[in-house]
Amino acid sequence: MKRNTLRVSAATAMAAVAFGVAAPAASAVEHHRTGGIVAAAEAGSELGAAEARTLLTVPEFRAELAPEAEAALHAVADGSATQEERIAARASAVGTFWNLLKKAGPSVVKAAKKAAGKYATFRNWVNGLSWYNPIKLAWQAAGAETQYQIWKYVHDHI
Repeated sequence: MKRNTLRVSAATAMAAVAFGVAAPAASAVEHHRTGGIVAAAEAGSELGAAEARTLLTVPEFRAELAPEAEAALHAVADGSATQEERIAARASAVGTFWNLLKKAGPSVVKAAKKAAGKYATFRNWVNGLSWYNPIKLAWQAAGAETQYQIWKYVHDHI
C-alpha cells in the first residue's frame, strides 16, 4: 500500500470513531443546555442569598442603597425573602449599580455608554477597571444574571 492510502484510511477510521463517540456526547450537551435554559426561565429574575450577602459586603455599594432596598437584600441574604422580594432586591441592586456609575463622574458614564453596545464589551470594560474600584467590586459581587440585568439596564437607558 502507498503511504497516502494508509494516511487517508487512518483519517477515515479516526473520523468514524470521532463521530461515533461525539454524537452521543453532543446530544447530551444539548439536553443539558436546554434543561439549563428552562430552569433559568422558571427561576425568573431573582437574586440569590449568596449574591445578596456578597453585595452587602461592598461598603460603597451598601452606602448607595435605599433603606428599603437594604432591608430587602438582608431578607434575601437571610433566606427569608419571598420571590417578589428577590426580584425587587435584584432591581434595587441594578439601580444602585447605576448610581455608582453616575457617582464616579461623567467620564466613567461616557465610557460605560461606549462599552454598553455589547454585553461582552461591557463586561470586559468593567473587568478592566482597577481592583479597588467600587463599580468593579459590585460587578464581581453580583451573579451572572444580575450582571446581565445591569448591562441590559445600562444598554437600554443610555
